[in-house]
Amino acid sequence: MKSEPLLIVKRRFTGRILESGLLILAVALGVGAAASGLSLLLHTNSYSRQMLESPEYRELIVSTQDNAEDMETPLIETVTGESIILTYDDLEAAELVPQISFAYLSGKSRMRFMNGQFMNEMQQMEANRPEGGEPPMGGGTEGEGAPQPQEGDDFRGNMTEMLQEAASDSSIIIPEVEELYGYEVTPQFFSAWKLETQFGSLFTSSDMNGTSDYVVLGVDAAEMINRAGEPLENLIGKKILSMRSYYIIAGILEETGTSYDESYFSLDKQAGSSGAMDRFRPGGNKQLRFTVTDPEDLDSAAELLSAWFASEFGEGQTVISNPREEAEKLINRNRGISYLILFLSLAGLFIASVNISHILMSRTLRMKKHVGILKALGASNRSILKLFATEAAAVTLMGAVLGTIIAFPLSGAMEKAMGLEGGSWLFILAGVLLSSILTFAFSVIPSFQNSGIEAAEAMRQAG
Repeated sequence: MKSEPLLIVKRRFTGRILESGLLILAVALGVGAAASGLSLLLHTNSYSRQMLESPEYRELIVSTQDNAEDMETPLIETVTGESIILTYDDLEAAELVPQISFAYLSGKSRMRFMNGQFMNEMQQMEANRPEGGEPPMGGGTEGEGAPQPQEGDDFRGNMTEMLQEAASDSSIIIPEVEELYGYEVTPQFFSAWKLETQFGSLFTSSDMNGTSDYVVLGVDAAEMINRAGEPLENLIGKKILSMRSYYIIAGILEETGTSYDESYFSLDKQAGSSGAMDRFRPGGNKQLRFTVTDPEDLDSAAELLSAWFASEFGEGQTVISNPREEAEKLINRNRGISYLILFLSLAGLFIASVNISHILMSRTLRMKKHVGILKALGASNRSILKLFATEAAAVTLMGAVLGTIIAFPLSGAMEKAMGLEGGSWLFILAGVLLSSILTFAFSVIPSFQNSGIEAAEAMRQAG
C-alpha cells in the first residue's frame, strides 16, 4: 500500500500525458506571473526605502538662477544681467538653520594622468598635425587647468623630462590607467555621506586654504593606480602625477559597494573664499548642498535658507531644490504600477488555480472505481487523501519549477522597464513559494471531497 499512491499517480500521468502537461503548464504560468508581480512589489519597496535613506534625499541644493531649470518662457528681448557666484563662504548659511547637520559642495570631475600612454597619444597627434597647424594640447579636462604648450616639440620634451624625473622618484605614482572619474568636494561631504577611511585621513577645513593638492581614493580606484601591487596603506603620502599637478594621497576609503569605490575625491579649492572677488559676475555655476538629519525638516530648512540667500543676494537670485520631492513622486508612481501588476498577476493565478482544481476534480471522479477497490481492500480515508494530495503536489511541484524559470526573465524585464536596480533572487523565490502554496491549496480540494466516500457507494457510482 505504501507504493500504491505513487503507482496510481504515475499511471494517471502517463495515461493522460497531454492533460497532465497542460496542468503543469497552467501552474507554471500562474506561478511565474504571480511570483514576478510579488517580486516586483517587494523590490520596489526595498529600492524605495534604500533610496530615501540615502543622504542625497536628505539634502537641499542651492544653485544660481541661471543654472536652475527655469520654466518655459516666450523668447523676448531682455537686457543681460549679472549672476552671482556661490562660494565656500556661503555654506555659513547652515549656521543659522538648526535643522541642517552638514553643508558642502560637490561636483563631478575627471583626472587625466601623465604617463607613457599619454605621451604616445601626443606623438600620434603631432605626427598627424598638418604643417603649420596648432601644436597638440595637454589633454587636460574640463575644469582642470592642464599645462599649456608653447611649441609642440618643446612641450613634448618638457613632458618627457617630467615623466623621467617622476619615474626615478619612489614617492611619485605614475598610473597606467589613462584617467579616473571622481568628485571635487569640500570637507563635510564625507560626513554627510558617512564615508570613512580604512587608511589615512579625510580632508579638513584647514586644507581648503593650504597650497597642497590632496586626494582621497575609493578602494577600487586605489587598486587601479597601484602599479607596484603593494599594500594599499603604503600609498598614503605618495603623489599621483596628473595633467594638472601632483596630488598627495591623503586617505583610502572603506569599501562602500557603490560607484564611490571607483572614484577619487579632491578638494574643490575654486569654491574657496571669495575674498576681494566680485560676487556678481557672469558664469556662476556652483551648487551648495545642505543635509538635514530628519527628512521631515526639509521644508522648514528650505524656508530659512531661502530667506538667508534672499537677504544676501536679493530675491530670485538663487533657487533651492529638494530632490526628495521628485524621488517620492517616482516612488509613488512605481508602487502604483507594482500594485496593479501584482493584482493582475494574482487574478491570473486565481483563475489558473480554479481551472486546475476543476480538472483535478474531473480526474478524481473518473477514479471512483479505484477508490472503491482500495476501500474494499482496507484503505483508510487518510490513505485515499494521500493519493490525491500526492498527485496535486506532483503537479504543483513541476509547475513551480517551470514557473521559477519563467519568473526570473519576466521579473528582470519588468524591473528594467521601471528603472529598478539590484533585484534579489530571494524576492522571486518568495513569490514562487507563496504562489505554489496557493495553487496546491486549490488543487487538493478535490481530495477532501472524495477521500471519505464509502467503498460500496464508490463502486456503485463508478459502475
